[in-house]
Amino acid sequence: MISLAAALLLSGCSAVGGSNTSKQVSAERQDQTYIEVPEVQTFIDYMASKHQYDRALLVDVFSQIKKREQVITKSNNQPEVITPYYEYRTRFLNQGRIDSGVEFANRNRVWLDKAELEFGVPWPIIVSIIGVETAYGRVTGNRDVFTSLTTLAFDYPRRGKYFRSELESYLLLARQEGWTVGETKGSYSGALGMVQFMPSNYLKLAKDFNGNEHIDLWGSEADAIGSVANYLQHHGWQRDGYTVSRARVDDLDNVEEWVNKGRSPMFTLREWSKLGVWATTDYVHGKAGLVGLRDQEGSTAYWLAYENFFTIMDYNPSRRYAMSVLELANRIAQSEGS
Repeated sequence: MISLAAALLLSGCSAVGGSNTSKQVSAERQDQTYIEVPEVQTFIDYMASKHQYDRALLVDVFSQIKKREQVITKSNNQPEVITPYYEYRTRFLNQGRIDSGVEFANRNRVWLDKAELEFGVPWPIIVSIIGVETAYGRVTGNRDVFTSLTTLAFDYPRRGKYFRSELESYLLLARQEGWTVGETKGSYSGALGMVQFMPSNYLKLAKDFNGNEHIDLWGSEADAIGSVANYLQHHGWQRDGYTVSRARVDDLDNVEEWVNKGRSPMFTLREWSKLGVWATTDYVHGKAGLVGLRDQEGSTAYWLAYENFFTIMDYNPSRRYAMSVLELANRIAQSEGS
């Protein structure tokens, strides 16, 4: 059976990369409905052939939507990428977000304890991720994810292959859950529910944690808790493992090439010490990476980051994001215990 990538290549749409031609085609599509786009017609053929999807339904829904330019603009200007950490963190490290996190934890103590026991993820980390993602379910997105995913799938060449896969997953998820295609609300990038799972993760990693035989990542805090913990365990969370420790860097020139490099730990602490990088807390066995973030204007702070830090980055591949999750988790735990 022909794959989606192969089908799109046969129709003249590259599954990877971008070009000036792609940009020109994208601009011309501004006033077209997506059913007029040849690559979309090929995608419909693929969905009908591989998944026995209702062809008439797909023709109908793609006939109703056009390119959403704002989605592309936001994708090119993500705060996790362009905002310095000392500004980015203020979005989440405020008293309102901390207090709401304590309230969320208190009313969900049974589910958080269950998740920590089953998946090995500390409850403050679970609460913090939900707090950073959607303010504990209050801000889950108000854009229809079908239009957003279609725009990114066919008019965002840099990540078109990824978003075509997510569009495929969304359509399968909508059929499975009985959702009306085009009415599901989420983020500008197509993330869903209070945990902001992309459709493929919703299909694979969302949990019916309260046992009611239905997964609801918008309305069930229990399902959200179990799904976050399951996601982190799936991506390698180590029970009782470390996240970060503050570091002292003796000579930045000696290690600058290693700062914020890669998505996994690189050297043992002994190896880091030979480079003039020292943990300022307890010695930790195993490897670590070196994270440097601007903690104030004109100043950079450094941390040694262990495996669990990079597991949080699997949720969102931003060091600013992962560090904000850890800081908020610490504040919530301290406030809950006070």
